[in-house]
Amino acid sequence: LHVGGGRIVTDPIELSVQAGVPVTVSHGLGRQVAGWLVIWTDAPVSLSVPDPDADTRQELTLVPTASARVRVVLL
Repeated sequence: LHVGGGRIVTDPIELSVQAGVPVTVSHGLGRQVAGWLVIWTDAPVSLSVPDPDADTRQELTLVPTASARVRVVLL
Protein backbone atom coordinates (compact mmCIF):
# COMPACT_ATOMS: atom_id res chain seq x y z
CA LEU A 1 0.00 0.00 0.00
CA HIS A 2 1.40 3.38 -1.00
CA VAL A 3 0.25 6.44 0.92
CA GLY A 4 1.42 9.96 0.06
CA GLY A 5 4.73 8.75 -1.37
CA GLY A 6 5.29 6.50 1.65
CA ARG A 7 4.63 2.82 2.22
CA ILE A 8 3.23 1.19 5.34
CA VAL A 9 6.21 -0.62 6.85
CA THR A 10 4.96 -1.79 10.26
CA ASP A 11 2.11 -3.83 11.62
CA PRO A 12 -0.33 -1.78 13.69
CA ILE A 13 1.30 -0.52 16.90
CA GLU A 14 -1.10 -0.12 19.83
CA LEU A 15 -0.37 2.64 22.33
CA SER A 16 -2.06 4.02 25.42
CA VAL A 17 -1.33 7.74 25.44
CA GLN A 18 -1.88 10.57 27.92
CA ALA A 19 -2.65 14.12 26.81
CA GLY A 20 0.56 16.13 26.38
CA VAL A 21 2.86 13.30 27.54
CA PRO A 22 5.41 12.26 24.87
CA VAL A 23 5.36 8.58 23.89
CA THR A 24 8.30 6.90 22.17
CA VAL A 25 7.76 4.17 19.58
CA SER A 26 10.87 1.97 19.15
CA HIS A 27 10.77 0.50 15.65
CA GLY A 28 14.32 -0.30 14.48
CA LEU A 29 13.63 0.56 10.83
CA GLY A 30 17.15 1.87 10.40
CA ARG A 31 15.94 4.85 8.37
CA GLN A 32 14.07 8.07 8.99
CA VAL A 33 10.33 7.53 9.41
CA ALA A 34 8.47 9.07 6.46
CA GLY A 35 5.34 9.56 8.57
CA TRP A 36 2.64 7.70 10.46
CA LEU A 37 -1.06 7.04 10.18
CA VAL A 38 -3.51 6.72 13.04
CA ILE A 39 -5.68 3.78 11.97
CA TRP A 40 -7.82 3.40 15.10
CA THR A 41 -8.55 5.32 18.28
CA ASP A 42 -11.06 5.12 21.11
CA ALA A 43 -11.26 8.93 21.52
CA PRO A 44 -10.62 12.02 19.37
CA VAL A 45 -6.83 12.52 19.38
CA SER A 46 -4.05 13.67 17.10
CA LEU A 47 -0.33 12.97 17.37
CA SER A 48 2.51 15.33 16.50
CA VAL A 49 6.29 15.23 16.69
CA PRO A 50 7.88 17.55 19.25
CA ASP A 51 11.05 17.92 17.13
CA PRO A 52 10.62 17.65 13.33
CA ASP A 53 14.42 17.48 12.91
CA ALA A 54 14.89 14.53 15.31
CA ASP A 55 16.68 11.36 14.24
CA THR A 56 13.88 8.79 13.81
CA ARG A 57 15.95 5.88 12.47
CA GLN A 58 15.38 3.75 15.60
CA GLU A 59 12.49 5.41 17.42
CA LEU A 60 9.81 8.02 16.92
CA THR A 61 8.52 10.33 19.66
CA LEU A 62 4.94 11.56 19.39
CA VAL A 63 2.89 13.90 21.60
CA PRO A 64 -0.88 13.25 21.82
CA THR A 65 -3.51 15.96 22.18
CA ALA A 66 -5.75 13.76 24.37
CA SER A 67 -5.68 10.61 26.46
CA ALA A 68 -6.68 7.59 24.40
CA ARG A 69 -5.79 4.17 23.07
CA VAL A 70 -4.52 4.40 19.51
CA ARG A 71 -3.16 2.18 16.77
CA VAL A 72 -0.61 3.62 14.36
CA VAL A 73 1.36 2.33 11.41
CA LEU A 74 4.66 3.83 10.33
CA LEU A 75 5.50 4.85 6.78
